[in-house]
Amino acid sequence: MSLLRRIASELRQHHWTGVFIELAIVVFGVLIGMQVSNWNDDRIDRGLAHADLSQVSVDLRTQTDYQKTTEDSAKQRIAAVDYIYREAFGTRLPTTLRLSTETWQAPAVPPYPADRLDNLLGAVNLVRVSTRSRNAYDSLISSGRLAQLQNRPLVRQMQTYYGNYEDMLSASNMIRSFRNDGARDQYPLGVSVWDERPAAEIVALARSNPGFAAYLRSQREWAILQYNLLQNIGKETAALQIAVDKELAKQ
Repeated sequence: MSLLRRIASELRQHHWTGVFIELAIVVFGVLIGMQVSNWNDDRIDRGLAHADLSQVSVDLRTQTDYQKTTEDSAKQRIAAVDYIYREAFGTRLPTTLRLSTETWQAPAVPPYPADRLDNLLGAVNLVRVSTRSRNAYDSLISSGRLAQLQNRPLVRQMQTYYGNYEDMLSASNMIRSFRNDGARDQYPLGVSVWDERPAAEIVALARSNPGFAAYLRSQREWAILQYNLLQNIGKETAALQIAVDKELAKQ
């Protein structure tokens, strides 16, 4: 006899205890089924969150690998402008950049390579922007699986890191915009972004044209700022990498 028929029979015979027992079995079975389904859904979500977290670790390693390339670009800009200013004006530019209440130190850079002197402007105008290595983090947010991570301090650390990462990208893009505007202003001087000409001509142009000299120095100052921002985000990248890998090792 089916469960519903048994309940109907109990009701007809006024066996209330039996009715309650049968109903309790039904309700209990439904609740158990729902709980098993929820457990299974949570298990799947935790698995997906773990996969996303593994990809976050990969993204952070990509960021670390690209970090040195981006920093080297900034150092090349500094070295190229230092060479031009030394040759044009016989001066050494300051190694400290003061912006309002903040102070930034220029990195130590080797002399600009003698075999690349005909490509000074290529170095001055190359502004690399760090790769947008946040696909996995965006996936965690858009899917809602960030909430599945029980390590809340790690979640807050990721949120802070990627907020600072966005700020760094915004600053780098602003530096690129300045480069684009400055390059356009140089067209009347017959100078292109990747101009290749003897270094002596670039030195002479800087000496004779205050606007061009100001652009060069501003590029150097932006490079100092970008280098320091990269250094700061690099430390945060390393710290988050350690925290993410530690969390993955526990699972």
